Amino acid sequence: MIELYVIRHGIADDAAEHNGKDEERQLTKKGREKVIGTTKYLRSRDIALDTVISSPLVRARETAEIVCRECSSPKKIAVTNLLSPDGSYSELIAYLNLQKSDHIAIVGHEPFLSGFVSYCLSQSNQPFLRIKKAGIALINCNGQIKPGKCELAWLMGPSQMLPIG
Repeated sequence: MIELYVIRHGIADDAAEHNGKDEERQLTKKGREKVIGTTKYLRSRDIALDTVISSPLVRARETAEIVCRECSSPKKIAVTNLLSPDGSYSELIAYLNLQKSDHIAIVGHEPFLSGFVSYCLSQSNQPFLRIKKAGIALINCNGQIKPGKCELAWLMGPSQMLPIG
């Protein structure tokens, strides 16, 4: 059984106020705090990740670093363009199925992540759920990730996790 934790990055600098490239926007202090609250929730449920994979964008990598530090035994993050906002669902699934892990976290962006989860659950390219910033969807897959064959275990935003952590 593969447990796939689909994590949206935390709150980042406002795009309209950011002077650099979108890819360089960093987490805000509040964004970091919400991600830390998310990791506290994961630890309270004794969730230990085998693999953490991130989009190359700074805000996702910073989120992945916090998740990795707090919830992963190997303190290493894989970075892939497959989690970029314009990634391919089928290519990401092929990549994830090559991982030798049962507890995988991927960190990325909307609307890609919600579309990806919807695709895994139903084979539909139309998202029917939304992951909030610093939120998580847990999908379970039997053996391998196969579109339409995965189950949604839970979906929570940071406000649902903070009181628990």
